[in-house]
Amino acid sequence: MNTQPAHIDRDRLYTDLQYRFDYVSQFIGFTEADQEYIHKSASVVTGLVPTIVDAVYDKLSNYDATWMHFSQDQDGLQIREPAENRETTPVSMGSEAIKFRKVMLTKYLKKLVTSEWNLSYLKYLDWVGHIHTSTPLKKSSINVEYIHCNALFGYLSSVVTGALSKSEEWDAETRDSIVNAYVKFFWLQNDLFSRYYVKDQVLSDKEKAAVAACRKAKEDEIRRQLRVESLLNAVVGMLAGAVIGVVGLRYLARGS
Repeated sequence: MNTQPAHIDRDRLYTDLQYRFDYVSQFIGFTEADQEYIHKSASVVTGLVPTIVDAVYDKLSNYDATWMHFSQDQDGLQIREPAENRETTPVSMGSEAIKFRKVMLTKYLKKLVTSEWNLSYLKYLDWVGHIHTSTPLKKSSINVEYIHCNALFGYLSSVVTGALSKSEEWDAETRDSIVNAYVKFFWLQNDLFSRYYVKDQVLSDKEKAAVAACRKAKEDEIRRQLRVESLLNAVVGMLAGAVIGVVGLRYLARGS
């Protein structure tokens, strides 16, 4: 047993996506073998996707706290229903909004069993978490509270692993390994949601310095603009004074 704990760079957990993913993966034991088991399940999972997607949206429609978010605009989709009518007229299961989101979930599940586990795919998983939060980096203002995201992952994990555990496609050992791989994956994906919600860290020195530098840059820009405006006002004042002086002299000259 290793008596020396592995050093974890705390700052990188919050600034380096790959580093964070590697740390959580190592902690829960998500390995390349698990990635292979997920790929191995593709033939079964692909056939289950429509059932899984329908089950997820049936569950979401059971609660107003989750269903209300589907009446909001999302990147790639604008709700046609006037904003003032959305609260009194909940979106229907057959609406374009729900069809669009079902397509997105379908793509997500198919990517899971076909994508290479590289940085590009990791950024995609991170993006899935990011788009559910309110951020200036996207056009829509949808912000799903984390409690609902966490509950959904619990349900989604249960639906997927429950279906896989009943499959007769593999021997018992392989089936158990596949189910275990999915359990780990959903915890990893959940972490890439929680990083945009849970502010459990006190700002590190680097983070404080970055915030301070950003604030100083904004303050410097404001001061620069004020100096420019002050200079312009002074120039305008001088020009106005000169014009008034010239006009006054001409008036006096005419009077004499």
